[in-house]
Amino acid sequence: MTSWLGSLWGSSSSSLPYDLSPTPTLTTRSGWAIHTATPKQRTSASAECTAFRAQKPELAKAPLRSRTGQTQLIPALHHFQRIKRLVHPRILRAHATLDTDYPNDSNDGSASSAPGLDALHKTLTTGTLIIVTERVDALDYWLDHHLTLGRGGTLNAEQVSWGIYNLVEALVFLHNQAKLAHGMVCPDAIYVTPGGDFKLGGFDLVTPLGEETGGPTPHFQAFDAAGVCPDDYRSPERMAQRYDAMHSNPVHSMDCYSLAILIEYIYSHPNAGTGGKVPAPLQKALVRMKNDSPKLRPRLQPLLKCPVFDNPYVKTQLFLDEAMAKPVEERIAFLQNLSELLNRGVLDERAAVYKLLPLLIMILKSNAGNESAMSQDVNRRQVLAVVPLLFQVAESFLTKDTAIGETKQSPTFQTHIAPLIPCLFGINDRGVRGAILQKISLLESQLDKNTINSQVFDPMCSGFTDSSGPLRELTLKSTIVLVPKLNAASLEKLVRYLVRLQSDPEASIRTNTIIFVGKVSPSLSDMSRQKLILPAFTRAMKDPFTPCRLAALKAVTACKSYFTQKDVAEKVLPCIVPHLLDGANEVRTEAFKVVDMFLVGLREESGKMGQGEETKEGTASSTIGAAPTSGGYLSGFSSWMSTSAEPASTDAPVTNNKPVVPAVNGEVAHSNAPKFSSLSLSDAQIGGASKLHTNNPGWGDDDAAGDGWDDDDFGTGPGKSSIDISNDEDFFSTFDSKATKTLSKPVGVGMSASRPAPQLHQSSGLKVKKQLPKPAVKKLPTTNDPLDDGWDDF
Repeated sequence: MTSWLGSLWGSSSSSLPYDLSPTPTLTTRSGWAIHTATPKQRTSASAECTAFRAQKPELAKAPLRSRTGQTQLIPALHHFQRIKRLVHPRILRAHATLDTDYPNDSNDGSASSAPGLDALHKTLTTGTLIIVTERVDALDYWLDHHLTLGRGGTLNAEQVSWGIYNLVEALVFLHNQAKLAHGMVCPDAIYVTPGGDFKLGGFDLVTPLGEETGGPTPHFQAFDAAGVCPDDYRSPERMAQRYDAMHSNPVHSMDCYSLAILIEYIYSHPNAGTGGKVPAPLQKALVRMKNDSPKLRPRLQPLLKCPVFDNPYVKTQLFLDEAMAKPVEERIAFLQNLSELLNRGVLDERAAVYKLLPLLIMILKSNAGNESAMSQDVNRRQVLAVVPLLFQVAESFLTKDTAIGETKQSPTFQTHIAPLIPCLFGINDRGVRGAILQKISLLESQLDKNTINSQVFDPMCSGFTDSSGPLRELTLKSTIVLVPKLNAASLEKLVRYLVRLQSDPEASIRTNTIIFVGKVSPSLSDMSRQKLILPAFTRAMKDPFTPCRLAALKAVTACKSYFTQKDVAEKVLPCIVPHLLDGANEVRTEAFKVVDMFLVGLREESGKMGQGEETKEGTASSTIGAAPTSGGYLSGFSSWMSTSAEPASTDAPVTNNKPVVPAVNGEVAHSNAPKFSSLSLSDAQIGGASKLHTNNPGWGDDDAAGDGWDDDDFGTGPGKSSIDISNDEDFFSTFDSKATKTLSKPVGVGMSASRPAPQLHQSSGLKVKKQLPKPAVKKLPTTNDPLDDGWDDF
């Protein structure tokens, strides 16, 4: 049987457009379990709700306190029927109701076709009662958990006074408009919204009262005596059960007494902020409200004028509730002053988030996306007053983690504020755009990368070309915050705008642009960075505005890691050096700092280059006797002569002392026409001295193997030259350029014309420079003294 009932309840409750949490958060003394409810179709406007659920079989078994014959079922059914019919801002509002015994009844909060109050005892008792209301907490829970912060207790007392004000308004409505007495004004019937509004519920005993209405009803008499309402909150006539006498009492009489007891109960809580005492202005009123004579108890409406309700918190809350009914000009004035109230802490966090924020969003939705509405100046000024408040609330209460003082991700921001961002950027008003740009860091912290690029950055770019200089500058300053989340396409687009802004007529914008370049450079690609930074710095250093030049020098320092040493020497320093004599002292000082900084790197780079050159030159010097100068050339020639002074060969006897011109390529050259320029690089092997074979009389066979030149160790293997000499003709042309005299080699002692002259060999490892001066050739004396030939002096 139990499983069947459970399945019946599950299938019936599924018709509700809400999902209920499986576990209740609280169970009231009247048998209702409180659950969290969420709409099945979630929208940006949907919010969490509260669901009251009660099982009829359990209610039918739960006895009331005073009479064992009565149970909680009939009062619960009475409340179920009444809450659907009573609608007022201070009364707990039912969004949907369901009696699973009557699943076809309307669940939209209106009157249903379920049995009336007279037939409650005939109602089926096998199902479940469900009431979905606005999100609320029980009064005791609110006092214990939410009423803990404030301005030294002052804010707490103001919040309590606002709640009591709400209860008075609710009871005034019941008494004056509905002509009903509540009959159960006690903590069990009071609920509090997240925004701090008190809501009146608990309609278990609602009854007409007075001569006009003929109350109280039999239902009230039966269950009031059974103890549905706690005894502490029952007036003396109710405790004495003088129900016939109550017929002539005013409708407010018994609720007035109960309210006085409830006010004392609330202020006695340690979190009420009054030290457990009722405020002095209320004390005298409470005495009158608790009068033993029902006819002497005052009406409740004049209580609304009590000075205890005259405080900034109550006034602000009242205006928030009535804002949409106020004239637009009055609403604009209130919104413009509300920022100061938030800064002063007049509104607590819950009131700002759950009362103020929905109002701001409502105003924006009704105006921001409507071009015709924005064309009216009054609506434009209203939106301009709302936007700063919207971001102030979001920044102060939604995204700020008070525990660690840092920004946090806010689901409320993502759900309610983020969808408004495109509409805000679409408003063609500089004031609105400026208010958004001033809070761009908030958007960056709450929006993802895709949203930043598509819905924030692209609309922002219109500010770069706006005719207003301050807006262009504000756009530039704000964009730096978004750079870490910009994609490659957005960064490329940003670079183009930066280049344009460097020619802006406003000097401050040009200065901020070069500062921006220095900060954005790390986020750019290598190609974009090379295109931007050096031309930007060069242009800024030529700016007539001194702070712009100074900013350029500082930006160069910040971007020094992006320049190679070659770029520094060839491109950067030539732009900076002229500013060493800049007309502004601060620019000169900064220029010297930058130059000194770069010189350190250049010295290090130059030192590395010098070490490389020394290594190469050391290798060359270890393989060559001397450099290719006249001294080195003659030294090699001297070595040849000193080692070749032997008896003349019979194959070529000395016939005279005339100088002999060596043979080249097998032909004897005329002494009046030596031509070195006709030699190719393969024909001239420049090197040190060599020993020649005595049986080799000619010059043409110097390249043959075993000529003695290859025996020299030049530090490299055969055919492995460490330096490639690419232009041999330039080298040898230096010898032929002034060959106007006949050059002949004198024949010394032991020499003959048939003796081979020293042949020039290319040395491995020799470094040859172009356009070397022609070596001076010293003419040797022709003497037969072998000890005074002039060569040994070397």
